Amino acid sequence: MEKFGPDLVLDLRARIPKALQRAVELAKSARMASALDTDHAFGPTRWKQQYESLHEQLQDLPDVKDVHPPGAQVRVTICRDHLLLPWMYAKRRGIDMRRVRGRFKNQLIRDLLILFGPQPGYEEPTLPEMPPTPDEARDRTLLRQAIEDLSPQPMALLVGFACNSDEGLLGVSWGEAALAPGGGLEWGPVEDLFRLT
Repeated sequence: MEKFGPDLVLDLRARIPKALQRAVELAKSARMASALDTDHAFGPTRWKQQYESLHEQLQDLPDVKDVHPPGAQVRVTICRDHLLLPWMYAKRRGIDMRRVRGRFKNQLIRDLLILFGPQPGYEEPTLPEMPPTPDEARDRTLLRQAIEDLSPQPMALLVGFACNSDEGLLGVSWGEAALAPGGGLEWGPVEDLFRLT
């Protein structure tokens, strides 16, 4: 993506898949160590590590910093005023993240997309005297301040990946998306960074 400049974007394209590979491998190790037949150890470990590994892999690049949003369990990596938001969108290979349907569930990323993502192409009209939706009612003041203290005009960038506890990392893409009414995503530009064939 040209927004990072030619040199930095090459580093990001190479390092982001490595970071997510590391997160998935650590989660696979946690699952094996747990001796469980389920992914109860894989999922939570992978979720936390996707943020940590991303920052560890990118922290020595120019214009990279991180923020620990108020109330969040993770820190978010910022690179040249872009919030890099890791999101696991599938457990199978061959799925395009733009085709994933349903409500986007990760609350931290939902909040960051509402605050710093593109505006959706369509907004549902509000009926008079209707109570606000949970997304409309949430107070995001502290989250906005924490991000804007480090990056006055940030943009959200989703770093989507597919993985599972058997095969590991299956694919990585990044792109811009607006949170649409109903909780789905409206996609802008998307680029594949890694695809397991």
